[in-house]
Amino acid sequence: MSQNKISFILLVISQGISLIGTSLLRFAISLHVLDLTGSAEVFATMVAISFLPMVFFMPIGGAIADRFSKKMLLVVSDSANTLFVGALAVLLFGGSQSVFLLGATITLLTLVSAAYHPTVSACLPVIVEKDELVKANGIIKGIRSISILAAPMMAGFLFGTIGVENLVGLCVIIFLFSAIINIFIKIPYTPKDRRENIVRVIATDLKEGFVHITKENPLLLRLSLVFTVLVFFFQAMLSVAFPYMVRISFGMSEQSVGMANAAIGAAILVGSLVAGRLRNYLKIDRLPYFIAAIGLAVTPIAISVLLPAGSGILPMLLFVASFMIIMFTFTLIDIAVMTYAQANVPVHLVGKAVAIFMSIANLSAPIGQFVLGLLIENLGDVQFVLYIAIAVLTVFLGFIAKKHLVIVEKTQNS
Repeated sequence: MSQNKISFILLVISQGISLIGTSLLRFAISLHVLDLTGSAEVFATMVAISFLPMVFFMPIGGAIADRFSKKMLLVVSDSANTLFVGALAVLLFGGSQSVFLLGATITLLTLVSAAYHPTVSACLPVIVEKDELVKANGIIKGIRSISILAAPMMAGFLFGTIGVENLVGLCVIIFLFSAIINIFIKIPYTPKDRRENIVRVIATDLKEGFVHITKENPLLLRLSLVFTVLVFFFQAMLSVAFPYMVRISFGMSEQSVGMANAAIGAAILVGSLVAGRLRNYLKIDRLPYFIAAIGLAVTPIAISVLLPAGSGILPMLLFVASFMIIMFTFTLIDIAVMTYAQANVPVHLVGKAVAIFMSIANLSAPIGQFVLGLLIENLGDVQFVLYIAIAVLTVFLGFIAKKHLVIVEKTQNS
C-alpha cells in the first residue's frame, strides 16, 4: 500500500474521531441550552454568534492551509479543541451553568474548524489522484455523516445517564486521541519562504484566491452565491428549527432527539455513499434540479406543524423524514460542488479558494439562524407559512440557477 493511501486512511480515521467529538459536544451543549432556557430566540442567537468565525476566519484558515504544513495544522486543531473543551469540563464540574460559557466554547470550536475544514479539503488533491476525488470526497462526507449518525445516539443516551459534565469530559479524550493519530499522517509539504511578513503574505494569498474566484473561475463565484441562499434557509433550519421543534415543540426525550439527529446523519451517509455511483449525474448543469427537489421536500414540514395535537408521533415522523430528504439531496450538491472546485482550481490555490467559497456561502448563515429563531418564537400557530415560503423560494432559486449556472459553465468551457 502506498504512503499516500495510508495517509488518506489515517486522515479519514482522525477526522471521523474528531467529528464524533465535535458532534457529541454540540449535541450536549445544544440540549443543555434548550433545557436551561426553553427559548428558540436565545438558542438561535447562541448558534448564530458561534457561526460567525466560520464566516470571517475561514478564508484566513484556507490561506494558512496552503502556506503551512497541513499535518501540523491538523495536529494543532485537535490539540486546541482538547484544551478548550478541557477548560469547559473543569468549569462544568465546578457547577457553572452559564449559557455564555457554553456559547463561547462552541464559538472557539467553530474558530478552530475555520482552519481545520479547509486543511482537510486542501489535503485531498495532494494525496489523492484527480480521477479519485469524487470517491475521496464521498468518503470524507460519509465519515462526517457517520459522526452525525452515531454521535447523537451516543449523546442522547449518555446525556441522560452520565450527565453533561462527564459527556464533555469524554470529548476531551476523543479530541486528544485524534490529535495523536494526526501525528502519524504524512502529507507532502514544501516549506515556503518565511522571511516575508506573515500578515502581508496571508493578505496576498487571500487576494490571489479572490482573484481566482471572481475573475478566473466565475462559475465558482456563482455557485457560492447560490449556496449563500441555500445556507440562509437550510443551515438555519437544521441548526435551529430542527433541534427546537424536536425537543421543545414535539417534547421528545434526549434519546428521541438523538435518534432524530441520527436519522439526519443516515440520510447524509446514504447521499455520500451513492455520490460515487452518481458521478455522471453530479454535474453543474444538473444542480438546479436538485435545488428544486430540496424546495419541494420542505412542503411536508409545513404539513407537520399543521397537524392537530392528537396526531401522536406522526407530525414528528413527517418532520424528520422531510429533513432526511433535504439533507440527502444537499449532500449530493455539496459533493458535486466541492469536487468541481478541487478539480478545477490549481493545487496551490485549493485551500484558499475552497475557504473563500465556503465563507461566501456561509455569510448568510448567522443572519438566517437569528431570523428563523425570532420567527419560530413569534409565529406560533401560523409557523407553517414560514416553511411554505421557504419551499417556494427554494424552487424559484432552482429556476434562477438553471439559467445562470449553465450559461457561465458553457462560456467558461468554450
